[in-house]
Amino acid sequence: MKIGRLSIGYVTVIVLMVLHLLPVWGFKYFPTQDGASHIYNSYVVKEYHKHENYRLREVYELNATIFPNWTSHAMLLVLLYVFPPLVCEKIVLTLCIGLLPLSLFYFINGIAKRNMIFGLLGFMYAYNYLLHMGFYNFVLSMSLFFFTLGYWWRVKDKLRLTNIIVIYVLSLVTYLTHYHSYVLLLMSLTFFPIFLSVYDALQGIWGHKETSQPLMRRLKEGVATLKPTLSFLGALVPAYFIMFSYYFYLTNTHGGNSNHKGFEWVTDYFFGMKSLVSFRDDHVLIGRVLLVFFAIAIVLTIINRIRASYQFRKSEAWKETGERLWTRVVTQMDGFLIMSVFITAMFFIAPWSGYSGGWINDRFHLYIFLILIPFFAVNAHRYVNYAAAGIIIALSLWHLGYNVHTYTLLNRDITTALSLEGMDAEDTILMSEPGEWGGFSDSLGFEPKYVEPFGHLECLLAVYKGIAYLDNYEADTDHFPLRYKEEEDREEKYLADFAIIWRTEYGDVAGLEEEYDLLDSNDYNRLYRRKRKSPDPEMWGGETVLAFDMQPEDGQTTSGHIPVYVDTTYTDGKYGWLTASERINSLNKLGVPQPYTDSILGQEDAVFRVALPNGRYEVICHFSANIADEEDRPEPLAVNLIANGEKQIQRLQVPVGNETIDRRYHITITDEHLTQVIYTHEKSRYKRWGWSGFTIRSTDGGPNFRLSGQN
Repeated sequence: MKIGRLSIGYVTVIVLMVLHLLPVWGFKYFPTQDGASHIYNSYVVKEYHKHENYRLREVYELNATIFPNWTSHAMLLVLLYVFPPLVCEKIVLTLCIGLLPLSLFYFINGIAKRNMIFGLLGFMYAYNYLLHMGFYNFVLSMSLFFFTLGYWWRVKDKLRLTNIIVIYVLSLVTYLTHYHSYVLLLMSLTFFPIFLSVYDALQGIWGHKETSQPLMRRLKEGVATLKPTLSFLGALVPAYFIMFSYYFYLTNTHGGNSNHKGFEWVTDYFFGMKSLVSFRDDHVLIGRVLLVFFAIAIVLTIINRIRASYQFRKSEAWKETGERLWTRVVTQMDGFLIMSVFITAMFFIAPWSGYSGGWINDRFHLYIFLILIPFFAVNAHRYVNYAAAGIIIALSLWHLGYNVHTYTLLNRDITTALSLEGMDAEDTILMSEPGEWGGFSDSLGFEPKYVEPFGHLECLLAVYKGIAYLDNYEADTDHFPLRYKEEEDREEKYLADFAIIWRTEYGDVAGLEEEYDLLDSNDYNRLYRRKRKSPDPEMWGGETVLAFDMQPEDGQTTSGHIPVYVDTTYTDGKYGWLTASERINSLNKLGVPQPYTDSILGQEDAVFRVALPNGRYEVICHFSANIADEEDRPEPLAVNLIANGEKQIQRLQVPVGNETIDRRYHITITDEHLTQVIYTHEKSRYKRWGWSGFTIRSTDGGPNFRLSGQN
């Protein structure tokens, strides 16, 4: 019979797991607010080391520091090497949704096995508001919290070095996943050992009316029970250091910007169970039924505690053992009630946003009742337990059903919004207006209430094309893997090649249409491309050879060459530098620029573009390292060059001195652009390239003939 019950339980969990993962894999798009942004930014990190992705390297810089928001990005980064972007996101979503009930079962099984049915709540809580916001790291950190706390409870009475190491590994992974869960985890790992030790000490000292041991001896033994706890807390000192170090970092860089929602908002949020509500308020009724369910469980727990105490007091057992009544009124499980009350207080007191992030109340709210589960002591007839399990399952499926209906309708809208065609040019820049759109859903018939499922959909159009997105919210913060190189006025410094205009901004495109052509449109947005001028035939001067001389502004230009300076910015239809990275002409031995040598030097990647008629060309590049005080820099410069995405020159050694080295390559132009990316070898001692100029020669009839034909 027992095996049969276990089998039914396992089958129930498996069926619920399959049902709750079906929406992830059954729909093409899983509607979230930030999910598309996470995919895009992980893609950028993956591709950032490739010099041919010059737009990404020009607009972004890596934020390669250890901060508590890495896990999902690292997972997506690795998965992108194997799977398409949407599949990578589905794998992460599978972990977010699947691990939460599993972690709850593990947590409950090690503490209060009688409450295993409450582990079913993990399925309902997995589809929470923050999941739909796209806060994958936080949702993953919840599972890590319960796995870690559950593991500690199992080994707390026999802690060994290996156990401490496992706890540290789990804690550090939690830290790298999300800071709020890490803080709650450390608070729990601090509070519960102290609470249990004090409880055991008090039970040893005053738990019995009669004892043969004198009071002082009992006091000493009680104090002795605290020593293992103090040892464990001492072992956590490095973990505390990590927690407070990041806290002080946040207060020093983002302090004083807290935002409290107010008592009315947090009260409505608490009693509406809004942490489970995402797109529509229909879920509020489900949340309130769940809240009543929790209230009944608490009431039954108190009633059963009182009944057990009364029965114990009425029996003769206490007379034989001398056990005091308070040991039956107060139990070790009360620690979970205290922790739940503490988190509830934090929910009401904490600001909604502050330091470097927001949604603080929402995060606390998700923990309030889940941490309370071990406290429950319903002790009802098994059929009542079955009924409780049935209620939880019914609520979970009700909750899931509303979400599936929402996903069905939103997938229509998202498919329409992503149907834009024409943004097929690689290594370009994209902007959108507004930068985060949260408008009306045609299929739902209303504007999604709390989550904006259209907020960052542009990111899905920019993946795998080397497109730098100027409205990437993650790059404006310091707790994601990427940051903008330019924090302000990006749209002025980096002219967007493409623009997506959402329908709320359609009335403000008059000025835009002077510089952009409309490529495509649908019911949600329009796609524009910056107008491009044809190659200027006057550059050629009637010849078939075009030559550029790179030099300081007061230098002497070689006859028949076009001068190029460090600040010769690209002009559409002509030529110039596409990148804004620093370039100089020379250095003296102190590293000070010296404007008198006939070449341009640089450390960061630099991109030079020439507008050319389509055709076949020979390009001869001239490199030199005319560095002042050359005896102080004897090592050659390492030069690499990519032309229109193809590596043409690799690890060319340019010796210091007056010698010029020429390298040539042939290329076919198909988009009226020759785009050359020059960069140095990263392991080069001085990390610097030198470029004196280049010559372009038409090899298939000359540009003038084709240009005149085009006119």
